[in-house]
Amino acid sequence: MRFAWAFGAFAFAFPTVAAAQLHGDVSAQAGVMHRFMTDRAGGSDAGFGPVGQLTGHVALLPLVHVGAYFGHDLSPIPDVGDGGVRDITFGGLRAKVLLPWIRGRAHAWAFVGIGYAGVYSRSYHVTVNVPDDLGGKTASASRVEGAGGSFVDLPLGIGASYKLYGAWELTGELAGRFGFGHTGSVYEAPGPQLTLADKTSQNVSPAGLDRFALGLTAGILLRL
Repeated sequence: MRFAWAFGAFAFAFPTVAAAQLHGDVSAQAGVMHRFMTDRAGGSDAGFGPVGQLTGHVALLPLVHVGAYFGHDLSPIPDVGDGGVRDITFGGLRAKVLLPWIRGRAHAWAFVGIGYAGVYSRSYHVTVNVPDDLGGKTASASRVEGAGGSFVDLPLGIGASYKLYGAWELTGELAGRFGFGHTGSVYEAPGPQLTLADKTSQNVSPAGLDRFALGLTAGILLRL
């Protein structure tokens, strides 16, 4: 009988103990990102654009947390006419290691992850010179159609937070992002389709590869 009572008490208390041992955090951050493009066929690099990201972690070990990330950024290309903007949505798994010598109300960490990024380059209008029947050139309005692609996303960086009230903390991260394995018409020849009035459709050169990006974000973190 005593064993039955002891077993019942342990079974009742186990979920509470397990919950007490489960620690982690979730955060929402926003900021700015610049993507550095390589293998471009002339033209300027991408400009600065806004970025937002959600992250969540659970404590695998006291100083090692594992979780996931999901985000989106806008990457403008200034020299491709009106509306040359790429939408990049990314997500994957990540881990962060807390720095043990920073304690009290502040926390700091280094993180690394691996994931996948989907890209959509919005359509835009440009003016190009096309040959006429007399051997000259005339200006013609044209449309570069939307194009898609993807690549493997490898983020890494540092972060910090400071306790505001209760479980709420102010947080920020400085992240570098490496990209490889680029596929899709936005990256690969012949490139996005160019539609000319009364002309056979052609293509424009791909904008370049997203090999590296640097972003700075800030937001709110809830410690669980």
